[in-house]
Amino acid sequence: MLGIKRMDHVCMVVPNLKDRLPMLTELFGMKVAGRFNNPKAGYNGVVLDVPGGGAQWELLEPHSDDSYLVKFLKEGGSALHHVTFQVENIEVATNAMEEFGYKPFGGRVTEKYKEVYLHPKDSGGVLLQFYEGDWD
Repeated sequence: MLGIKRMDHVCMVVPNLKDRLPMLTELFGMKVAGRFNNPKAGYNGVVLDVPGGGAQWELLEPHSDDSYLVKFLKEGGSALHHVTFQVENIEVATNAMEEFGYKPFGGRVTEKYKEVYLHPKDSGGVLLQFYEGDWD
């Protein structure tokens, strides 16, 4: 077992944050929880609290024309990018995926969190992100 604690967020890639926000805030009732810019990684984003609590919705837009998200948008338009789960222990989760026959990849290790991904080819079409720790 992966040891999932909770689903943290769903991430969607869009060409422009300001064009998508009204639907999510005015129609869906989501509240902006924070904004971030990561030019080095190639994106800008906004995090929204989903009504009812618990999970969040994340929007990403390309920071520049050379962002990896530009290719993502050209291939499929605005779409779901990944779903993120918080796990008890990233090593246990990684081992569980490997024992199940999957090969987790990538990720980062910082002072506050560790992460790893499961490729859409293994998950049935969606990039899955798993992390241990705290984002803040």
